[in-house]
Amino acid sequence: MKVSLNWLTDYVDVAGVPVAKLQNVLKRIGLPVEEVAETESDIVLDVEVTSNRGDCLGHLGIARELSAALGLELRPPAVGDLPIDGDVRDLTSVEVHDGDLCPRYTARVVRGVKVAPSPAWLVERLEAVGLRGINNVVDVTNYVMMEYSQPLHSFDHDKLTERRIVVRRARDGEMLVSIDGTKCQLDETMLVIADAARPVAIAGVMGGLNSEVDERTADVLIESAVFQPLSIRRTSRRLMLLSESNYRFERGVDPVGVDAASLRACQLIVQLGGGRLAGGVVDVWAEPWRPRTVRLRPARCDALLGIAVPPRRQVEILDRLGLSPRLDGGQIVCTIPPFRRDLLREADLIEEVARMVGYDAIPVRDRVTCAVRPVEPATRLRRLLTRSLNAAGFDEAVTFAFVDEAEAAMFGFERSVAVDKLTRKTNNVLRPTLLPSLLRACKVNQNAGNAEVHLFELAACFPPGGGQLPAEHVELAMVSTGDVASLRGALAAAALRLAPEAKLDVRPAPAPHLADAAAGELLLNGEIVGTIGAVAEGVRHHYGLDKPLAAAAVRYEPLLAAARLVRAYQPVPRFPPVQRDLSLIVAEPVTWRQLADAVDAVAQPLRAGMEYVTTYRGRPVAEGHKSVTVTLTYRHADRTLRGEEVDEQVAQLVAALKQSLGAELRT
Repeated sequence: MKVSLNWLTDYVDVAGVPVAKLQNVLKRIGLPVEEVAETESDIVLDVEVTSNRGDCLGHLGIARELSAALGLELRPPAVGDLPIDGDVRDLTSVEVHDGDLCPRYTARVVRGVKVAPSPAWLVERLEAVGLRGINNVVDVTNYVMMEYSQPLHSFDHDKLTERRIVVRRARDGEMLVSIDGTKCQLDETMLVIADAARPVAIAGVMGGLNSEVDERTADVLIESAVFQPLSIRRTSRRLMLLSESNYRFERGVDPVGVDAASLRACQLIVQLGGGRLAGGVVDVWAEPWRPRTVRLRPARCDALLGIAVPPRRQVEILDRLGLSPRLDGGQIVCTIPPFRRDLLREADLIEEVARMVGYDAIPVRDRVTCAVRPVEPATRLRRLLTRSLNAAGFDEAVTFAFVDEAEAAMFGFERSVAVDKLTRKTNNVLRPTLLPSLLRACKVNQNAGNAEVHLFELAACFPPGGGQLPAEHVELAMVSTGDVASLRGALAAAALRLAPEAKLDVRPAPAPHLADAAAGELLLNGEIVGTIGAVAEGVRHHYGLDKPLAAAAVRYEPLLAAARLVRAYQPVPRFPPVQRDLSLIVAEPVTWRQLADAVDAVAQPLRAGMEYVTTYRGRPVAEGHKSVTVTLTYRHADRTLRGEEVDEQVAQLVAALKQSLGAELRT
């Protein structure tokens, strides 16, 4: 927001205040000055205004702040009596079809205006704040906008069909050429200002060529309105039109001040272009504004700021800011004015006190008290998982949450959650899984010469849900240039580190991004929690990856639910184990899970565990069969086992497997 010092002195006497002091004061009250530019006759301050202070996007708003901070008198412009000719209701009417998007719309008409170049003082002030002069009517609307922070628009009254205004949503397919020559394709999400036949302006953004004021204009209709900020923002971004008007409407305008700004504009138009004002105003309110009250406890203010500010001083500060404070039972009750949309709660009022007292008055202590609390269980488990995967040789990646629409489709998500393509043309889809991001990271590593890549990420992903919102959840994703077995081993080791009693299984199942011959579903205690397998060749080629890759994606919540932070105590074994390697010939369809379950079904208290070794196919094993080698471990808690005891256990197990799976011992 560029502020002309000459212009500012019309409302608050800062002519004798040094510019450096003004900079410091503005910075202290939350309006830092980014740059000071001096011209032959003026000094222009470029003030940074936060998005919640739309009231400070005009000279009056800045003057109000300086008046409160410096204890100076505020002198808002006075609008005297104007020459009246007729009644505005006889000249125009206003219909508002969408009150939620246009809470208030006012219209006034000035007749017999002579459109001409603006006087030098007006052009000079507009140019100081970055606006160019056009003609006296348009320049007045811009001047009042930079004065009141209230955008206005002027229509050639005679160019309006039936000389009336209709505020409505655009119809699909309607077109409008804006005053800057842009051809705008409108749709029903956009609010327009129309006459009886067609759109004549894009509400809150820009007017149309078909109703602009030019040298032939005699009667002018002045619009001053309130529009819903989000609607204006969406329309502006969709049409790629940016203006000083939409910048202010997006941040909110004073719903009561629209009338004062309208009357001020009419005063200046009559002053500079002659003419007569039609009596009255056409004023359509969807719902009249009702003031909000917020209470402040003086003791709470002192506690939050860490300094003692007497209640009387707090009342004085809030009064200077126009908040009409009054004491009620030891509390300060403020009536929030319509131009302060940002004041919603007690903490906001405390911040106002702090701004005016000065943050420098708040002492800085040399100690900070910090309560030591135990780490949350979820955080401990996440750290445990990370350490386990690091130990398996995997590095953690942190990647971007957006991917391309084509990437999401490759992983089986035809419908994804996306932002508007006009806002973000590429990478505009919230990733439905983490794997696309990790594959991109693999490509970056490949380009850097890192041939061996083992990455994992634990983060949120956003697959489409049943309604409008995505089914957001946390996912653990892993990619590796190693084989699927190694990846599965690392994942299983990490999962068992978190949940020692959980069973992580794999069963064959197709997946769009995995090769058909090496794709499977991951099951945790029988529940499907993800996928694992070799990345499909087409997917690898899309990312430009040369080496084969294994990938896994697991929903983290089921793993977290099965986790156990407190581990059961087991004493260190006192006696050595006895191990036996068995090569079992089974039919080709028999899976490792079936074999493991069959072994578990045989009750043998001395058996301490079983591990997979290898699978062999070929002579002398018959076709349609395979040889699966396992290592069985036996141990007694109180003594050393004898070989004969172990042989009996193995024989019992082989007999049971023959009966349940038709397994034969390979000799």
